[in-house]
Amino acid sequence: MLKITQQQQNLILTGELTIHSINTRFEKKSAALLTGQTLRVDLSAVTKMDSAGLAWLLLMCELAAKQGIELKIINLPGDLVNLAKLTAVDSFLPVE
Repeated sequence: MLKITQQQQNLILTGELTIHSINTRFEKKSAALLTGQTLRVDLSAVTKMDSAGLAWLLLMCELAAKQGIELKIINLPGDLVNLAKLTAVDSFLPVE
């Protein structure tokens, strides 16, 4: 199960960010949380991530940019860094 909570300028994800946990409802909820001038997505409590999770992160980056929000991703799991490099999208992720 995937949980997303907001604490000030941080979106904290907890659980598995995979094809099994990302659905339309989750995408709408997370997109609605894109507020403010700066927002950090904290992945320190993510236990598993796959290419769907990477696609969700890229979507969040795109939505934030359209709204003029500076999005930063913190505490990226090592396997996600490797997947992003393998798929040549690592340069699109605003990692802090």
